[in-house]
Amino acid sequence: MIRFNLNGRWIENADIDPACTILKYLRTEVGQFDVKEGCAAGDCGACTVMLGEMTEHGIEYRTLNACIALMANLHNRYLLTPSGIGKPGALHPAQQAMVETHGSQCGFCTPGFIMSMANLYQNACINEKQALTDQEIHAALSGNLCRCTGYRPIIDAAKKMAELPKVDVAEISARAGVQTFDPDTATNSPEPLQYKDGRRLFMPYTEEQLKALLKAYPHARLWAGGTDIGLEVTQRFAQFDTIICVNRIPELAACTRGQDMGDPLWLGACVTFSQAETELAEPFPSFAQLLHRIGSRQIRNMGTLGGNIANASPIGDTPPVFLALAATLEIDGINGRREVPVKDFYLGYKQTVMQPGEYLRGIKLSQLSAEETLITYKISKRYDDDISAVMFALYLKITDGVIETARLACGGMAATPLIGEKTSAALSGKPFTLDTFTQAAECIGEDYQPISDVRASDTYRIQVTKNLLTKAFIEMNQKGDAA
Repeated sequence: MIRFNLNGRWIENADIDPACTILKYLRTEVGQFDVKEGCAAGDCGACTVMLGEMTEHGIEYRTLNACIALMANLHNRYLLTPSGIGKPGALHPAQQAMVETHGSQCGFCTPGFIMSMANLYQNACINEKQALTDQEIHAALSGNLCRCTGYRPIIDAAKKMAELPKVDVAEISARAGVQTFDPDTATNSPEPLQYKDGRRLFMPYTEEQLKALLKAYPHARLWAGGTDIGLEVTQRFAQFDTIICVNRIPELAACTRGQDMGDPLWLGACVTFSQAETELAEPFPSFAQLLHRIGSRQIRNMGTLGGNIANASPIGDTPPVFLALAATLEIDGINGRREVPVKDFYLGYKQTVMQPGEYLRGIKLSQLSAEETLITYKISKRYDDDISAVMFALYLKITDGVIETARLACGGMAATPLIGEKTSAALSGKPFTLDTFTQAAECIGEDYQPISDVRASDTYRIQVTKNLLTKAFIEMNQKGDAA
């Protein structure tokens, strides 16, 4: 049985396939054609919807790509589409502003833009009605593509929303009654949401339930954000006998941080990129800035740190950073809990040390001291919502003008995210000077032998990594980080 609120109306249905995508269900089962399918890969934003969840602060909303999200994600939650965000007989400010600024031409992408704008309005304007900044607007719309308007009238519409009569979509979601917030949700039973043909999807609410399920189904496919595995469903039409959704387990979405420098920071594997942007802003500002460039807001609302690591992609954006920071991964499951340095986690392309029946529980980091610095750079053809050609992460500990410790790690440069051992050694123990960095850059070609593909040639990847190493010195020197 899946129970959810669609545009103010509660739906309970035991026949809903929990592994069906939200987009497919909306368009084929309930005739909700205001949500469009464009890329079916989470890239274009035409399928953007708003997902609401009851918290102690009321219903809180986030955008997501309906084309790669499962119906199981809707259980006991609220879903809004473009036809459900306005008041009876009136448009939502996002819709009215698009009309007044002529922000729609062919109209295919318009519903997705409307939902991204409405979510931005709900979270930023609903209380104080303050003007939105260009940065806020661009971030909110980075996951929506349009071929007609040139974006200028759409941005004008986003700016105009705050001037229009107030609409609170929480009131719309609550038309059929608000579900009471239950802080003890973790006591829920992980009963399977059965597929029509006997396949299974489970949604555990505690780690104990997860371990019991893994004991019974050690080869089950674990699903957290689904921003990558979802493409196997929509692009390759894959079907899985057993899926275990792990994103409802509170312990896996928690963050804990010590009060002092050097105290560990623990990030649950199901912490989303959007959540991590806030959690990492103070202890790791360069890392937090990098997260702004991972996917779009819709993707960052779904994708998880643990999924990005365990996916074992050579072009994942966070693994090089965790390598540079010498992070420790906590693995749990039917074999008991163990800790693995991230440098020992990857065995080869898409291969890790994790065994059947195990799951990635979290990531442990040491906070940076005054002598330590983390620098990250992402090289891609587009600034927003694009895959890295090179992901660069550099950790340095500098004492009295000497580089005590250095760790360079890169993605997109090998079959796995990889530490540049020779480059790191060439930096360590040397004076913090341009000459040191220039000489160390000559080791890049020894550490990495990248391939040429559609994103970049091998020669470009090597040269840009050398340039980034020099750039790191120049920026640090200008800020006086080695003083």
